[in-house]
Amino acid sequence: MNTITINTDSVTYAIKAKKLLERSGIVAALIKSDTSGKKDGCTYGVRIESSRFYDAALILKNGGISFSVRSDI
Repeated sequence: MNTITINTDSVTYAIKAKKLLERSGIVAALIKSDTSGKKDGCTYGVRIESSRFYDAALILKNGGISFSVRSDI
């Protein structure tokens, strides 16, 4: 299964993102991303199936959650 990691600014936003996505029928797993070498510390986000990315991006944008994306393919 190909997945996409959607990173958020905080664990709070990652939890909100997970809830928003799951309410819309998108299975999401809360994750702590490896940010070795970055000055920002840890990054949290959600992992979803890559085929659901466009739907998820629209849901998060409409929900006011800013995010960045990393492909896990």
